Amino acid sequence: MGKHKKKRKSPWSIFFRPIKAILFVFLGIMVLGCLAGGVVFLKYQNEIMACKEKADSIMSKTVKTDFSQPTDTRIYDSAGGLIGTINSGHYEYVPISGISKNLQNAYIAQEDRRFYKHHGIDYKGLMRAGVVYIKNKGAITQGGSTITQQVIKNTYLTQEKTFQRKLTEFFAAPRMEEKYSKSDILEFYCNTNFFANRCYGVSEASRYYFDKEAKDLTVWEAATLAGISNNPSKYDPVAHPETSKKKRDQVIDNMALCKFITEEEKDNAKAQPLTVAKIYEPGTKENYLTSYAIHCAAMELMKNDGFAFQYVFHNQASYDSYKEQYQELYQAKSDMIRNGGFEIHTSLETNIQNTLQGTIDERLKGFKDLQENGKFALQGAAVCIDNQTGYVVAIVGGRGTDDEYNRGFLSRRQPGSTIKPLIDYAPAFETGYYYPSRLVNDHLFDKGPKNSGGSYYGNVSVREALNRSLNTVAWQVLGDIGVNTGIGYLGKMHFAGLSYLDNGNSSMSIGGFTEGARVVDMAKGYSVLANKGMYSNNTCIVSLQSQYDGEIYNGNQADERIFTEDTAYMITDVLKGTLEKPYGTGYGLGLGIPAAGKTGTTNSNKDTWFCGYTKHYTTAVWVGYDTPKAMPGVYGKTYSGRIWHDFMAEINNGLPVQDWDMPATVSLWNVDSRGEKTDAATGNKDLFSSVAESAARSDGSKWKEEEERKKLESQVQKDLEASQQARQSVEQAAASLQSLIGELAALSHRDSSTEEKISTAYGLLDQLAGTEFYEGLKSQLDGAADHASSLPKQEDSAGKPQEIGPGVTKPRETTAPVFPGDFDPDEDVDSGIGPGGPDSTVEAVGPGME
Repeated sequence: MGKHKKKRKSPWSIFFRPIKAILFVFLGIMVLGCLAGGVVFLKYQNEIMACKEKADSIMSKTVKTDFSQPTDTRIYDSAGGLIGTINSGHYEYVPISGISKNLQNAYIAQEDRRFYKHHGIDYKGLMRAGVVYIKNKGAITQGGSTITQQVIKNTYLTQEKTFQRKLTEFFAAPRMEEKYSKSDILEFYCNTNFFANRCYGVSEASRYYFDKEAKDLTVWEAATLAGISNNPSKYDPVAHPETSKKKRDQVIDNMALCKFITEEEKDNAKAQPLTVAKIYEPGTKENYLTSYAIHCAAMELMKNDGFAFQYVFHNQASYDSYKEQYQELYQAKSDMIRNGGFEIHTSLETNIQNTLQGTIDERLKGFKDLQENGKFALQGAAVCIDNQTGYVVAIVGGRGTDDEYNRGFLSRRQPGSTIKPLIDYAPAFETGYYYPSRLVNDHLFDKGPKNSGGSYYGNVSVREALNRSLNTVAWQVLGDIGVNTGIGYLGKMHFAGLSYLDNGNSSMSIGGFTEGARVVDMAKGYSVLANKGMYSNNTCIVSLQSQYDGEIYNGNQADERIFTEDTAYMITDVLKGTLEKPYGTGYGLGLGIPAAGKTGTTNSNKDTWFCGYTKHYTTAVWVGYDTPKAMPGVYGKTYSGRIWHDFMAEINNGLPVQDWDMPATVSLWNVDSRGEKTDAATGNKDLFSSVAESAARSDGSKWKEEEERKKLESQVQKDLEASQQARQSVEQAAASLQSLIGELAALSHRDSSTEEKISTAYGLLDQLAGTEFYEGLKSQLDGAADHASSLPKQEDSAGKPQEIGPGVTKPRETTAPVFPGDFDPDEDVDSGIGPGGPDSTVEAVGPGME
């Protein structure tokens, strides 16, 4: 059997055999991969498509501002001076030109060496991560993410290592590379990383750790930051300096490996000790100015959202519903501002603020009792408004500057009589049926308010009633025009302390609020009177800048007409009397320039106020305890009034002296004893508004009622005058008769005139018939007449005076008997006029007491 000869293998076949094997294995793997991929796709099709849709949605909406954190909110005064910083991490976005090339290289060497070569996805790194994923049975323990993917994760996704998150990054990364340049993406990365110790972004990290700008980082400093952001809790150089240094050195080695630095630079960088500066700039503590600015800014953001502010409520349901909506949105906006990203430019004037704070502290320095929390027990708050602009220029929320609780806009207290011009008298003047000279009967009512001091003045003008702060008159006025009408005017002036329980509450006329009034609202209300009846929507915000949206404040909000110019002028003219009239409750607080104001003191002196204004400024001042309690001897005039006086005198000093111009529709008229207009020259004049009168005439039925009232009062007045004239005639007759009785009783002889005197006396007696004088004087006259008739008759000539010398006569000496019933000729008849009579009043309400 012959042997078969083996076929000789060619060199090429030997060479290609392993290649064929590799190709077959590769194709097998590809087939298996495709099959596996198909199976995976079919199994997870919904999840995959959801991740793609999410990635598409993210990238379709992305803008550059997404890749920055909010900066600190900064607040500035009217002169541009920084008055407060709300710390949100002191974040500052830095462009790539302001970031050290060392840090850029450190990140590329450590995180993504193929950064400039791939298009968002590093497939080699992804395969490596895939192998690890399989080894760990589905648990993602390793990255493989490019810098582009990490930017997407840091900005739009969570930090969880899940398949869905990685897949979303996978779909989004190429889209981002199409939209932004490599330089942009690296800039985003440096500005979105967290570097521990509240350091967001490379700018704050550079300042905190090395006290320098990001553009000045050295190799070892850049490597340190790159290491920290890889795992902030693990590589924090403050908490873990050793592990941080090891990570730093690893980054430096990678930088050398990638040829970003030389071996010599590597060794030099690793030789540097890891030292950190820990430069931390805390935010400023909120003060009265910044807290109010944040409040007003939040309100402006609410306006931008179209929130409908409401001040008057018809029932509890509307009240509760509104409060819930308001509080939720207000808190969200307030938090947004405190979280950073805003510049707030205000109208607040630091010099005026310091003057107001100093005045309050000085006037109240004698009250040293403290609360349990260490704050002064007796507190004060005040708000000042520039009448030319309507902006708040100063707001003091308490004594000293360490108290963060701003009573100027947070606290609500009973306003007492300071509310009267705003809720009672100005609305009443608007009707046309009330005016400064109108008389209202001041008397004690059953279940009505009492006047402070217990004095009542009968018919008194509105002008005097407001100056004296008579509670019963204010109560009648509001009751006449309608409580809800008055409350409606407060709502127009944006009073934030109104409750549905105040509806129909007549005690509102004298400041009896359910919740109370804020100091800032009282100041805004009085500024309406100072500004011709116009309410300014300005608060303290002059400009509100958003880091992302630019200017977001609408500074062109129109003023609102609350009262007519006539009403504002007349109320102002009346309120001048509070400071100028001896019986005014603020007498002695005048500034020597045109000014108007009103005191306010609540029951037991628990809250004391003074609100007043000049042409230039309006200021409202409150003094009281945080937990209301009686303050004997403290009144609206005393501490609140003196604070107002001292402060206003200071800030008005040197300004032009200006008075309010009387509108053409307001005129001075003579007024009669009823306070009504008259053509007669009575010597007593007061203000009347033709605009208000026209408004009154427009309501035909009301006008007719008012005319009937005037006619009735006129007739009553005529009857009273006639009665007074009759009374005066009786008193004159009684006085004349008393004189004749005295003459008859004093006679020592009778002559031809005696009978005439007796006849005249009895004629006067007839005039007194039916009066209280008749019986007493008749008895006296009968006695005197009998006495005179029984005297011896003497010729008239014998009765001539005896001459003593040229031009000098000697009077006759007579003695007159005293008759029973005679009274002392020096004693006045009790006419009811004089001490103790109805026109006699004792001013029990002293200046400052109401």
